[in-house]
Amino acid sequence: MPVGEDNMKNLIISTCCVCLFVLFSAQAVVPGEDSNAKSSEKNKKVTAKCHVTLVDGTEAIIFRLTQPRRLSELAHNMSGKRVSTQKSLERIKVYRSYQCVLEGDEFTSLKAKTLDKKTPR
Repeated sequence: MPVGEDNMKNLIISTCCVCLFVLFSAQAVVPGEDSNAKSSEKNKKVTAKCHVTLVDGTEAIIFRLTQPRRLSELAHNMSGKRVSTQKSLERIKVYRSYQCVLEGDEFTSLKAKTLDKKTPR
């Protein structure tokens, strides 16, 4: 085999490798339909209601938008936050948070259930 044919084969193989690399790199960068659906589900927020005691001693049900995966830690994170209540436009600090559930779900404590029924939507 002449030297020119080896160079030509190497050039063709190199060109094919570069083309495949570019093709697969572009495929990895462009998100597919599944990743868009998963990403929009992750960012989708739900309304949660929390049974709290405010710093003035009153108990209230407050509503928050949160991601579903963060619902379990919402009650823990509410303490010390300033929130608006249905009774006033002023923001008041949360002293203690007992439980947070999805808006359509029920609280476990009787006191929270009673307060929830009285809370305007």
